[in-house]
Amino acid sequence: MRLLITLLVRMGKKVGGGLDQLVDYVVNNADAWTFPEIAGESAEDRKRAESDWNVYLATLDTAILSLIGENDIADADIPGALDDVLQSSLWERRLNRRKDEVKAALKASLVSRSRQIWSQSTSVKRRGYFLAGIGLKTGHALDAMAAEGNDLLISANGALLNGDADGAIAAIAAIAERVFAISPFTPDKLPANWRDILRCWLLGQPLAAVSAGQAAETLQFVEGGLVYRLPWAMEAIRVRGLANGDTIGDIGLRLDDFELGLAVSAVETGTIQRPASLLIQAGFTSRIAAIKAVNDTAATFSNAFELQQWLVSDAVKALSAQPNWPTPETKAMWAAFVASFVPHTSNIWKDHRYWAGVKWHLAAPPPPGTPVQLHHLQGRPVILSADGSPIGEANIPLNPSRRGLLRATVGAVVGKIDLVYLGPEDLWLA
Repeated sequence: MRLLITLLVRMGKKVGGGLDQLVDYVVNNADAWTFPEIAGESAEDRKRAESDWNVYLATLDTAILSLIGENDIADADIPGALDDVLQSSLWERRLNRRKDEVKAALKASLVSRSRQIWSQSTSVKRRGYFLAGIGLKTGHALDAMAAEGNDLLISANGALLNGDADGAIAAIAAIAERVFAISPFTPDKLPANWRDILRCWLLGQPLAAVSAGQAAETLQFVEGGLVYRLPWAMEAIRVRGLANGDTIGDIGLRLDDFELGLAVSAVETGTIQRPASLLIQAGFTSRIAAIKAVNDTAATFSNAFELQQWLVSDAVKALSAQPNWPTPETKAMWAAFVASFVPHTSNIWKDHRYWAGVKWHLAAPPPPGTPVQLHHLQGRPVILSADGSPIGEANIPLNPSRRGLLRATVGAVVGKIDLVYLGPEDLWLA
């Protein structure tokens, strides 16, 4: 609702007049969803407003596609489909709080945008847009570059598989050149030397040499353009291609016939070395130290299982024992990361059965089957009656921080109590 209101306010400034005139413009004008130009607006305000408009419209399209985009619905059935999906939703409850004319305008606008999406796409294309998390305009742009984008994506991943760093970087840079011109993949900051930054980033090199005099701009580009937007765009190319059944080459290979997961992770993590990328994705957040650890051990692992095997290898254990490895600054971080892979006691709750010896403080012990309580008093487990009176003690290493539920009863064998514990394997201290 907030998206629609924001978009309609902008349209209203262009159209002028009342609400009826605005609704008529939105419903009956094919260009209504094109960025509305407003007379007298400064160039700076216009640029900012256009950027916001594109983001808001793409978000609205994504919302519509998430509601009904995967269904093959006829144009005439769109209003009914939206009503069915949004019945009893927050949208409907918020809508019912508005005046009738505002309510009608918002519903008509939602239907109008939905019909425009339907008129300019097919059910297959809409599914691709929905899965890629993009709107109609972005989807059309990716459709237009589909063949070239698919080829570049395959080339980038193929080069990484073959150890061709220059080929992979060239293909990824070519993808970036094309998608950075498409909203919402356009970085907020695009330094003039962004290709040099991309190359250093993918080679795992420090960025200081290419960020002189523009450190903040470089950092913003890396975080927003490389770690976020470029991987999103590459995944959108892949997902759109799969949804549309795109074929490659003369023999008609499909995109899922190729390895396409290496290039995206390389861009996200800032290294074309697969083992280092996996280390970073597993939670070791220092890019430089991850690359050093991989290089120092000549690591070749390519999946999570092999990563775990590498962590417990003699080479890694020996290096981890050094006080400044992989780097002095990341020693503590590395130790915590390795420790996170050490198997923990099972967290699965089970029904455990035990018995324990007890020393009664009573002349005659309670009858067998009598419920009692185990309580820690001065660091020792004592046995309490139902009213909380101490009646005995048990010489057992009971864990006072146990997470499960313990039930104790007087045993049939003299001098013993029966224990039933529902919880993980944490009843005992040792």
